[in-house]
Amino acid sequence: MRPVVYEIRRSLTNRFSIVLIVAIIGLSALISYEGGVSSTSHTIRIGTTNEVSGYYVNGNAVTLVSYFYDQSGNPAKGITAMVLLNGTSYQGTETSPGTLQFNIIAPLKDRIDHSTSIYLTLNYTFTSSFGLKANTNTSMKINVASVKYSGLNVISGITDPSNSSNLGFLLFYVGPTGNHTAPSINVNLATVVSGVLSTSYVWEHDYSSFTHLAVFPSLGSGAVNKTYGLYIKSGYSSTVMFRSPIGPLSVYKPFTASTVESAFFSIESTLLVIFIPLLSVFMAYFTYGKDRVTGVLESIIKRPITKGGAIRSRFLANSVVVALSIIAAVIVSDLISYRYFHVFMPLPFILEVSWAYSIVGVSFLAIAYLFSHLLKSPGALLGALIGVFMIFGLFWSVIFDVVVSAFSISSGTSSYITLQVLFDYANPAGYASLFQLFLNHTLGGGLGSFGSSQSINPAAFGVTPILLFISAVLWIGAPFILAQQLAMKRD
Repeated sequence: MRPVVYEIRRSLTNRFSIVLIVAIIGLSALISYEGGVSSTSHTIRIGTTNEVSGYYVNGNAVTLVSYFYDQSGNPAKGITAMVLLNGTSYQGTETSPGTLQFNIIAPLKDRIDHSTSIYLTLNYTFTSSFGLKANTNTSMKINVASVKYSGLNVISGITDPSNSSNLGFLLFYVGPTGNHTAPSINVNLATVVSGVLSTSYVWEHDYSSFTHLAVFPSLGSGAVNKTYGLYIKSGYSSTVMFRSPIGPLSVYKPFTASTVESAFFSIESTLLVIFIPLLSVFMAYFTYGKDRVTGVLESIIKRPITKGGAIRSRFLANSVVVALSIIAAVIVSDLISYRYFHVFMPLPFILEVSWAYSIVGVSFLAIAYLFSHLLKSPGALLGALIGVFMIFGLFWSVIFDVVVSAFSISSGTSSYITLQVLFDYANPAGYASLFQLFLNHTLGGGLGSFGSSQSINPAAFGVTPILLFISAVLWIGAPFILAQQLAMKRD
Protein backbone atom coordinates (compact mmCIF):
# COMPACT_ATOMS: atom_id res chain seq x y z
CA MET A 1 0.00 0.00 0.00
CA ARG A 2 1.34 3.43 -0.92
CA PRO A 3 2.20 5.68 2.05
CA VAL A 4 -0.34 8.37 1.10
CA VAL A 5 -3.19 5.87 0.80
CA TYR A 6 -2.25 4.33 4.14
CA GLU A 7 -2.07 7.75 5.80
CA ILE A 8 -5.47 8.77 4.40
CA ARG A 9 -6.99 5.65 5.94
CA ARG A 10 -5.16 6.31 9.20
CA SER A 11 -6.39 9.93 9.26
CA LEU A 12 -9.96 8.85 8.59
CA THR A 13 -9.94 6.17 11.28
CA ASN A 14 -8.48 8.34 14.03
CA ARG A 15 -11.20 8.55 16.67
CA PHE A 16 -10.87 12.27 17.24
CA SER A 17 -10.98 12.92 13.48
CA ILE A 18 -14.10 10.77 13.17
CA VAL A 19 -15.86 12.75 15.91
CA LEU A 20 -15.02 16.10 14.31
CA ILE A 21 -15.89 15.00 10.76
CA VAL A 22 -19.24 13.66 11.94
CA ALA A 23 -19.79 16.90 13.89
CA ILE A 24 -19.00 19.05 10.84
CA ILE A 25 -21.31 17.12 8.51
CA GLY A 26 -24.04 16.68 11.13
CA LEU A 27 -24.05 20.33 12.19
CA SER A 28 -24.10 21.40 8.53
CA ALA A 29 -27.21 19.30 8.03
CA LEU A 30 -28.78 20.62 11.24
CA ILE A 31 -28.14 24.26 10.36
CA SER A 32 -29.59 23.78 6.88
CA TYR A 33 -32.60 22.02 8.37
CA GLU A 34 -33.17 24.81 10.89
CA GLY A 35 -32.82 27.40 8.14
CA GLY A 36 -35.39 25.56 6.05
CA VAL A 37 -38.06 24.99 8.68
CA SER A 38 -37.73 28.50 10.15
CA SER A 39 -37.82 30.30 6.79
CA THR A 40 -40.99 32.16 5.87
CA SER A 41 -40.54 30.66 2.41
CA HIS A 42 -40.51 26.97 3.23
CA THR A 43 -44.28 26.57 3.61
CA ILE A 44 -44.69 27.73 0.06
CA ARG A 45 -41.63 26.29 -1.63
CA ILE A 46 -41.62 22.90 0.01
CA GLY A 47 -44.94 21.99 -1.62
CA THR A 48 -46.02 18.51 -2.60
CA THR A 49 -47.97 16.93 -5.39
CA ASN A 50 -51.61 17.99 -5.10
CA GLU A 51 -54.71 16.81 -6.91
CA VAL A 52 -58.02 18.21 -8.13
CA SER A 53 -60.68 16.04 -9.74
CA GLY A 54 -63.79 16.49 -11.83
CA TYR A 55 -66.26 14.04 -13.34
CA TYR A 56 -69.13 13.48 -15.75
CA VAL A 57 -71.81 10.78 -15.62
CA ASN A 58 -73.11 8.90 -18.66
CA GLY A 59 -75.64 6.18 -17.88
CA ASN A 60 -74.00 3.40 -15.88
CA ALA A 61 -70.55 4.93 -16.28
CA VAL A 62 -68.76 7.79 -14.58
CA THR A 63 -65.54 9.26 -15.88
CA LEU A 64 -63.21 10.80 -13.32
CA VAL A 65 -60.64 13.31 -14.57
CA SER A 66 -57.82 14.12 -12.09
CA TYR A 67 -55.17 16.79 -12.50
CA PHE A 68 -51.96 16.44 -10.45
CA TYR A 69 -49.95 19.62 -9.92
CA ASP A 70 -47.13 21.20 -7.92
CA GLN A 71 -47.28 24.32 -5.72
CA SER A 72 -47.22 26.56 -8.80
CA GLY A 73 -49.98 24.73 -10.65
CA ASN A 74 -47.62 23.02 -13.09
CA PRO A 75 -48.34 19.42 -14.14
CA ALA A 76 -46.70 16.85 -11.89
CA LYS A 77 -44.63 14.06 -13.40
CA GLY A 78 -44.33 10.36 -12.64
CA ILE A 79 -47.86 9.89 -11.26
CA THR A 80 -49.38 6.44 -10.95
CA ALA A 81 -52.98 6.24 -9.74
CA MET A 82 -56.07 4.09 -9.47
CA VAL A 83 -59.67 4.59 -8.36
CA LEU A 84 -61.61 2.23 -6.11
CA LEU A 85 -65.39 1.77 -6.31
CA ASN A 86 -66.78 -0.76 -3.83
CA GLY A 87 -63.51 -2.68 -3.82
CA THR A 88 -63.06 -2.72 -7.61
CA SER A 89 -60.02 -0.87 -8.90
CA TYR A 90 -59.81 1.13 -12.13
CA GLN A 91 -56.50 2.25 -13.61
CA GLY A 92 -56.01 5.74 -14.99
CA THR A 93 -54.90 6.74 -18.48
CA GLU A 94 -52.78 9.85 -18.97
CA THR A 95 -54.54 12.12 -21.47
CA SER A 96 -52.16 15.08 -21.10
CA PRO A 97 -49.21 15.99 -18.81
CA GLY A 98 -50.40 15.70 -15.22
CA THR A 99 -53.96 14.65 -16.22
CA LEU A 100 -55.29 11.11 -15.73
CA GLN A 101 -58.69 9.86 -16.79
CA PHE A 102 -60.51 6.93 -15.14
CA ASN A 103 -63.39 5.25 -17.00
CA ILE A 104 -65.52 3.60 -14.33
CA ILE A 105 -68.23 1.22 -15.49
CA ALA A 106 -69.89 -0.33 -12.49
CA PRO A 107 -70.89 -4.02 -12.42
CA LEU A 108 -74.58 -4.93 -12.28
CA LYS A 109 -74.68 -5.06 -8.48
CA ASP A 110 -73.30 -1.50 -8.23
CA ARG A 111 -75.16 0.16 -11.10
CA ILE A 112 -74.39 3.86 -11.14
CA ASP A 113 -77.59 4.82 -12.97
CA HIS A 114 -79.65 3.23 -10.18
CA SER A 115 -77.78 5.06 -7.40
CA THR A 116 -78.28 8.42 -5.78
CA SER A 117 -74.59 8.85 -5.02
CA ILE A 118 -71.38 6.85 -5.14
CA TYR A 119 -68.17 6.95 -3.15
CA LEU A 120 -64.81 6.82 -4.87
CA THR A 121 -61.31 6.56 -3.41
CA LEU A 122 -58.43 7.92 -5.45
CA ASN A 123 -55.05 6.41 -4.58
CA TYR A 124 -51.98 7.92 -6.18
CA THR A 125 -48.22 7.67 -5.89
CA PHE A 126 -45.82 10.49 -6.71
CA THR A 127 -42.13 11.28 -6.42
CA SER A 128 -41.34 13.47 -3.41
CA SER A 129 -38.07 15.14 -2.39
CA PHE A 130 -34.80 13.22 -2.94
CA GLY A 131 -36.60 10.92 -5.42
CA LEU A 132 -38.55 9.07 -2.72
CA LYS A 133 -41.98 7.67 -3.50
CA ALA A 134 -44.97 8.90 -1.51
CA ASN A 135 -48.50 7.54 -1.49
CA THR A 136 -51.75 9.24 -0.56
CA ASN A 137 -55.51 8.67 -0.74
CA THR A 138 -58.42 11.00 -1.21
CA SER A 139 -62.09 10.12 -0.91
CA MET A 140 -64.94 11.79 -2.76
CA LYS A 141 -68.72 11.55 -2.94
CA ILE A 142 -70.41 12.03 -6.31
CA ASN A 143 -74.13 12.81 -6.54
CA VAL A 144 -74.82 10.91 -9.75
CA ALA A 145 -78.58 11.39 -9.60
CA SER A 146 -78.80 15.19 -9.88
CA VAL A 147 -75.34 16.51 -10.85
CA LYS A 148 -74.14 14.96 -14.10
CA TYR A 149 -70.81 16.79 -14.30
CA SER A 150 -68.59 18.73 -11.91
CA GLY A 151 -68.00 21.87 -13.97
CA LEU A 152 -65.55 24.39 -12.56
CA ASN A 153 -63.21 23.81 -9.62
CA VAL A 154 -61.17 26.68 -8.16
CA ILE A 155 -58.10 26.01 -5.98
CA SER A 156 -56.59 29.03 -4.22
CA GLY A 157 -53.10 29.47 -2.76
CA ILE A 158 -51.12 28.66 -5.92
CA THR A 159 -47.67 30.24 -5.78
CA ASP A 160 -46.32 32.38 -8.60
CA PRO A 161 -42.73 31.15 -9.09
CA SER A 162 -41.59 34.41 -10.70
CA ASN A 163 -42.49 36.94 -8.00
CA SER A 164 -43.68 37.31 -4.41
CA SER A 165 -47.38 36.57 -4.91
CA ASN A 166 -49.20 33.67 -3.30
CA LEU A 167 -52.57 34.90 -4.54
CA GLY A 168 -52.53 32.59 -7.52
CA PHE A 169 -55.37 30.16 -8.10
CA LEU A 170 -56.00 27.15 -10.29
CA LEU A 171 -59.05 26.84 -12.56
CA PHE A 172 -60.01 23.28 -13.49
CA TYR A 173 -63.00 22.40 -15.66
CA VAL A 174 -64.71 19.14 -16.57
CA GLY A 175 -67.90 19.49 -18.64
CA PRO A 176 -70.69 17.10 -19.66
CA THR A 177 -70.04 13.92 -21.67
CA GLY A 178 -66.35 14.50 -21.99
CA ASN A 179 -66.35 18.16 -23.03
CA HIS A 180 -63.44 19.47 -20.95
CA THR A 181 -63.23 22.89 -22.58
CA ALA A 182 -64.50 25.61 -20.29
CA PRO A 183 -66.93 28.29 -21.53
CA SER A 184 -66.27 31.96 -20.86
CA ILE A 185 -65.63 32.49 -17.15
CA ASN A 186 -65.50 35.93 -15.56
CA VAL A 187 -62.99 36.12 -12.67
CA ASN A 188 -62.94 39.09 -10.31
CA LEU A 189 -60.65 39.90 -7.39
CA ALA A 190 -61.78 42.31 -4.68
CA THR A 191 -60.59 43.29 -1.22
CA VAL A 192 -62.15 41.69 1.83
CA VAL A 193 -62.67 43.83 4.93
CA SER A 194 -64.12 42.24 8.10
CA GLY A 195 -65.19 39.24 6.06
CA VAL A 196 -67.12 41.28 3.50
CA LEU A 197 -66.13 41.18 -0.16
CA SER A 198 -66.00 44.61 -1.77
CA THR A 199 -68.10 45.23 -4.90
CA SER A 200 -65.27 47.32 -6.30
CA TYR A 201 -63.00 44.91 -8.15
CA VAL A 202 -59.28 45.59 -8.15
CA TRP A 203 -58.61 42.99 -10.82
CA GLU A 204 -60.80 41.14 -13.33
CA HIS A 205 -60.35 38.92 -16.35
CA ASP A 206 -62.24 36.54 -18.63
CA TYR A 207 -60.95 33.05 -19.37
CA SER A 208 -62.29 30.34 -21.69
CA SER A 209 -61.29 27.18 -23.56
CA PHE A 210 -59.19 25.57 -20.84
CA THR A 211 -59.16 22.36 -18.85
CA HIS A 212 -56.67 23.53 -16.22
CA LEU A 213 -55.21 27.01 -15.89
CA ALA A 214 -52.97 28.59 -13.24
CA VAL A 215 -53.79 32.29 -12.81
CA PHE A 216 -51.49 34.81 -11.11
CA PRO A 217 -53.08 38.26 -10.71
CA SER A 218 -50.64 41.15 -10.99
CA LEU A 219 -51.37 43.41 -8.04
CA GLY A 220 -48.03 44.96 -7.14
CA SER A 221 -46.46 45.68 -3.77
CA GLY A 222 -49.45 47.81 -2.70
CA ALA A 223 -51.39 44.59 -2.16
CA VAL A 224 -49.18 43.40 0.69
CA ASN A 225 -51.11 42.59 3.88
CA LYS A 226 -54.52 42.97 2.22
CA THR A 227 -56.96 40.08 2.04
CA TYR A 228 -58.74 39.37 -1.24
CA GLY A 229 -61.71 37.33 -2.37
CA LEU A 230 -62.63 35.70 -5.67
CA TYR A 231 -65.97 36.34 -7.36
CA ILE A 232 -66.46 34.06 -10.36
CA LYS A 233 -69.36 33.87 -12.79
CA SER A 234 -69.82 31.66 -15.83
CA GLY A 235 -70.64 33.03 -19.25
CA TYR A 236 -73.62 30.71 -19.59
CA SER A 237 -75.05 31.43 -16.14
CA SER A 238 -75.20 34.34 -13.72
CA THR A 239 -74.67 31.97 -10.80
CA VAL A 240 -71.75 32.77 -8.54
CA MET A 241 -69.57 29.69 -8.82
CA PHE A 242 -66.92 30.50 -6.25
CA ARG A 243 -66.63 33.16 -3.60
CA SER A 244 -64.00 32.86 -0.92
CA PRO A 245 -61.30 34.93 0.80
CA ILE A 246 -57.75 34.33 -0.41
CA GLY A 247 -54.47 35.97 0.56
CA PRO A 248 -53.23 38.21 1.97
CA LEU A 249 -50.39 38.83 -0.44
CA SER A 250 -47.27 37.19 0.94
CA VAL A 251 -43.95 38.91 1.54
CA TYR A 252 -42.35 35.62 0.47
CA LYS A 253 -39.47 35.98 -1.98
CA PRO A 254 -38.65 32.93 -4.09
CA PHE A 255 -35.28 31.37 -3.49
CA THR A 256 -32.81 31.56 -6.36
CA ALA A 257 -29.30 30.22 -6.70
CA SER A 258 -28.01 33.63 -5.62
CA THR A 259 -30.08 33.71 -2.42
CA VAL A 260 -29.06 30.14 -1.56
CA GLU A 261 -25.41 31.14 -1.96
CA SER A 262 -25.90 34.15 0.32
CA ALA A 263 -27.72 31.99 2.86
CA PHE A 264 -24.81 29.55 2.86
CA PHE A 265 -22.32 32.30 3.69
CA SER A 266 -24.52 33.87 6.35
CA ILE A 267 -25.53 30.64 8.10
CA GLU A 268 -22.93 27.93 7.59
CA SER A 269 -19.66 29.82 7.09
CA THR A 270 -19.17 30.41 10.82
CA LEU A 271 -19.55 26.70 11.50
CA LEU A 272 -16.93 25.75 8.93
CA VAL A 273 -14.33 28.37 9.88
CA ILE A 274 -14.47 27.16 13.48
CA PHE A 275 -14.64 23.39 13.07
CA ILE A 276 -12.36 23.01 10.04
CA PRO A 277 -9.34 24.61 11.83
CA LEU A 278 -10.16 22.53 14.89
CA LEU A 279 -10.18 19.36 12.79
CA SER A 280 -6.90 20.37 11.14
CA VAL A 281 -4.87 21.10 14.25
CA PHE A 282 -5.98 17.97 16.11
CA MET A 283 -5.59 15.73 13.07
CA ALA A 284 -2.07 17.10 12.57
CA TYR A 285 -1.26 16.49 16.23
CA PHE A 286 -2.55 12.91 16.40
CA THR A 287 -1.24 11.75 13.02
CA TYR A 288 2.09 13.62 12.86
CA GLY A 289 2.96 15.98 15.71
CA LYS A 290 2.59 13.45 18.52
CA ASP A 291 4.86 10.96 16.73
CA ARG A 292 7.36 13.70 16.03
CA VAL A 293 7.77 15.05 19.59
CA THR A 294 7.71 11.62 21.29
CA GLY A 295 9.98 10.00 18.71
CA VAL A 296 7.70 6.95 18.58
CA LEU A 297 5.83 5.93 15.42
CA GLU A 298 2.39 4.54 16.25
CA SER A 299 2.09 3.17 12.72
CA ILE A 300 4.24 0.34 11.35
CA ILE A 301 6.44 1.07 8.34
CA LYS A 302 7.17 -1.97 6.16
CA ARG A 303 9.29 -0.14 3.62
CA PRO A 304 12.08 2.42 4.00
CA ILE A 305 10.86 6.00 3.85
CA THR A 306 12.76 9.25 4.13
CA LYS A 307 11.94 11.99 6.61
CA GLY A 308 10.82 14.17 3.72
CA GLY A 309 8.65 11.39 2.34
CA ALA A 310 7.03 10.85 5.75
CA ILE A 311 6.10 14.48 6.28
CA ARG A 312 4.88 14.93 2.71
CA SER A 313 2.73 11.79 2.67
CA ARG A 314 1.10 12.60 6.01
CA PHE A 315 0.52 16.24 5.10
CA LEU A 316 -1.04 15.26 1.77
CA ALA A 317 -3.21 12.62 3.45
CA ASN A 318 -4.41 15.09 6.10
CA SER A 319 -5.15 17.67 3.39
CA VAL A 320 -7.21 15.17 1.40
CA VAL A 321 -9.27 14.25 4.47
CA VAL A 322 -9.90 17.92 5.33
CA ALA A 323 -10.98 18.68 1.76
CA LEU A 324 -13.27 15.63 1.61
CA SER A 325 -14.87 16.62 4.92
CA ILE A 326 -15.62 20.08 3.58
CA ILE A 327 -17.04 18.79 0.30
CA ALA A 328 -19.25 16.31 2.18
CA ALA A 329 -20.52 19.04 4.52
CA VAL A 330 -21.32 21.40 1.63
CA ILE A 331 -23.12 18.69 -0.37
CA VAL A 332 -25.17 17.53 2.64
CA SER A 333 -26.09 21.16 3.38
CA ASP A 334 -27.13 21.63 -0.24
CA LEU A 335 -29.34 18.53 -0.23
CA ILE A 336 -31.10 19.59 2.97
CA SER A 337 -31.64 23.13 1.64
CA TYR A 338 -33.06 21.74 -1.61
CA ARG A 339 -35.63 19.81 0.40
CA TYR A 340 -37.13 23.15 1.50
CA PHE A 341 -36.29 25.64 -1.24
CA HIS A 342 -36.14 23.45 -4.36
CA VAL A 343 -32.98 25.19 -5.54
CA PHE A 344 -29.54 23.61 -5.72
CA MET A 345 -26.34 25.57 -5.28
CA PRO A 346 -24.59 25.77 -8.67
CA LEU A 347 -21.73 23.31 -9.10
CA PRO A 348 -19.15 26.10 -9.71
CA PHE A 349 -20.16 27.67 -6.38
CA ILE A 350 -19.81 24.34 -4.55
CA LEU A 351 -16.32 23.91 -6.00
CA GLU A 352 -15.35 27.50 -5.15
CA VAL A 353 -16.44 27.38 -1.50
CA SER A 354 -14.91 23.92 -1.10
CA TRP A 355 -11.65 25.39 -2.36
CA ALA A 356 -11.86 28.40 -0.02
CA TYR A 357 -12.53 26.37 3.14
CA SER A 358 -9.97 23.77 2.11
CA ILE A 359 -7.36 26.55 1.99
CA VAL A 360 -8.37 27.49 5.53
CA GLY A 361 -8.07 23.90 6.76
CA VAL A 362 -4.79 23.11 4.99
CA SER A 363 -3.28 26.40 6.24
CA PHE A 364 -3.90 25.33 9.83
CA LEU A 365 -2.43 21.92 8.98
CA ALA A 366 0.76 23.56 7.71
CA ILE A 367 1.03 25.73 10.83
CA ALA A 368 0.52 22.66 13.05
CA TYR A 369 3.25 20.75 11.17
CA LEU A 370 5.65 23.67 11.64
CA PHE A 371 4.94 23.84 15.39
CA SER A 372 5.60 20.09 15.57
CA HIS A 373 9.24 20.86 14.72
CA LEU A 374 9.57 23.87 17.03
CA LEU A 375 8.42 22.27 20.29
CA LYS A 376 9.82 19.27 22.17
CA SER A 377 7.00 17.82 24.27
CA PRO A 378 3.46 16.59 23.51
CA GLY A 379 1.96 18.88 26.16
CA ALA A 380 3.70 21.99 24.84
CA LEU A 381 2.76 21.14 21.26
CA LEU A 382 -0.89 20.46 22.04
CA GLY A 383 -1.14 23.63 24.12
CA ALA A 384 0.47 25.70 21.36
CA LEU A 385 -1.89 24.30 18.73
CA ILE A 386 -4.91 25.02 20.90
CA GLY A 387 -3.52 28.53 21.39
CA VAL A 388 -3.18 29.03 17.64
CA PHE A 389 -6.76 27.92 17.17
CA MET A 390 -8.00 30.17 19.98
CA ILE A 391 -6.19 33.26 18.66
CA PHE A 392 -7.02 32.88 14.99
CA GLY A 393 -10.28 31.05 15.44
CA LEU A 394 -12.02 32.67 18.39
CA PHE A 395 -10.26 35.84 19.59
CA TRP A 396 -9.43 37.45 16.24
CA SER A 397 -12.73 39.30 16.23
CA VAL A 398 -12.01 40.65 19.71
CA ILE A 399 -8.62 41.95 18.57
CA PHE A 400 -10.27 43.55 15.55
CA ASP A 401 -12.94 45.21 17.70
CA VAL A 402 -10.28 46.57 20.08
CA VAL A 403 -8.35 48.12 17.19
CA VAL A 404 -11.51 49.60 15.67
CA SER A 405 -12.53 51.05 19.01
CA ALA A 406 -9.06 52.41 19.76
CA PHE A 407 -8.94 54.33 16.48
CA SER A 408 -12.67 55.26 16.54
CA ILE A 409 -13.30 53.75 13.10
CA SER A 410 -16.99 53.71 12.17
CA SER A 411 -18.54 50.55 10.76
CA GLY A 412 -19.12 50.57 7.01
CA THR A 413 -16.56 53.26 6.24
CA SER A 414 -13.73 52.79 3.79
CA SER A 415 -11.21 52.66 6.65
CA TYR A 416 -13.25 50.00 8.42
CA ILE A 417 -13.45 47.79 5.32
CA THR A 418 -9.74 48.26 4.58
CA LEU A 419 -8.83 47.25 8.12
CA GLN A 420 -11.09 44.20 8.00
CA VAL A 421 -9.54 43.07 4.72
CA LEU A 422 -6.06 43.47 6.24
CA PHE A 423 -7.09 41.46 9.30
CA ASP A 424 -8.50 38.73 7.05
CA TYR A 425 -5.27 38.56 5.05
CA ALA A 426 -3.37 38.28 8.35
CA ASN A 427 -5.49 35.33 9.50
CA PRO A 428 -5.59 31.93 7.74
CA ALA A 429 -9.25 31.59 8.71
CA GLY A 430 -9.94 34.98 7.11
CA TYR A 431 -9.42 33.49 3.65
CA ALA A 432 -13.06 32.36 3.60
CA SER A 433 -14.25 35.92 4.29
CA LEU A 434 -11.97 37.28 1.56
CA PHE A 435 -13.31 34.69 -0.88
CA GLN A 436 -16.88 35.66 0.01
CA LEU A 437 -16.05 39.30 -0.70
CA PHE A 438 -14.58 38.28 -4.05
CA LEU A 439 -17.61 36.13 -5.00
CA ASN A 440 -20.61 38.21 -3.95
CA HIS A 441 -19.09 41.60 -3.06
CA THR A 442 -20.06 41.48 0.60
CA LEU A 443 -17.86 41.05 3.65
CA GLY A 444 -18.44 37.89 5.64
CA GLY A 445 -18.65 37.93 9.40
CA GLY A 446 -16.27 34.97 9.52
CA LEU A 447 -13.90 35.19 12.44
CA GLY A 448 -12.61 38.68 11.86
CA SER A 449 -15.69 40.85 12.21
CA PHE A 450 -19.45 40.98 12.18
CA GLY A 451 -19.62 41.31 8.42
CA SER A 452 -21.51 43.71 6.24
CA SER A 453 -24.41 43.50 3.82
CA GLN A 454 -23.33 46.53 1.80
CA SER A 455 -22.10 46.02 -1.74
CA ILE A 456 -18.34 46.40 -1.98
CA ASN A 457 -15.98 46.44 -4.93
CA PRO A 458 -13.39 43.80 -3.88
CA ALA A 459 -10.67 45.05 -6.25
CA ALA A 460 -10.82 48.50 -4.64
CA PHE A 461 -9.69 46.92 -1.35
CA GLY A 462 -7.06 44.57 -2.71
CA VAL A 463 -9.13 41.41 -3.06
CA THR A 464 -8.23 40.07 -6.51
CA PRO A 465 -7.64 36.56 -7.88
CA ILE A 466 -3.86 36.97 -7.92
CA LEU A 467 -3.72 38.27 -4.34
CA LEU A 468 -6.03 35.50 -3.13
CA PHE A 469 -3.79 32.96 -4.82
CA ILE A 470 -0.65 34.49 -3.29
CA SER A 471 -2.31 34.51 0.14
CA ALA A 472 -3.20 30.81 -0.17
CA VAL A 473 0.33 29.91 -1.29
CA LEU A 474 1.92 31.84 1.55
CA TRP A 475 -0.31 30.47 4.31
CA ILE A 476 0.17 26.88 3.14
CA GLY A 477 3.56 26.91 1.46
CA ALA A 478 5.63 29.00 3.88
CA PRO A 479 4.98 27.03 7.10
CA PHE A 480 5.01 23.63 5.39
CA ILE A 481 8.24 24.22 3.44
CA LEU A 482 9.91 25.40 6.63
CA ALA A 483 8.58 22.35 8.52
CA GLN A 484 9.86 20.06 5.76
CA GLN A 485 13.30 21.64 5.85
CA LEU A 486 13.48 21.21 9.62
CA ALA A 487 12.34 17.59 9.28
CA MET A 488 15.00 16.77 6.70
CA LYS A 489 18.02 18.76 7.93
CA ARG A 490 17.67 19.21 11.68
CA ASP A 491 15.64 16.28 13.11
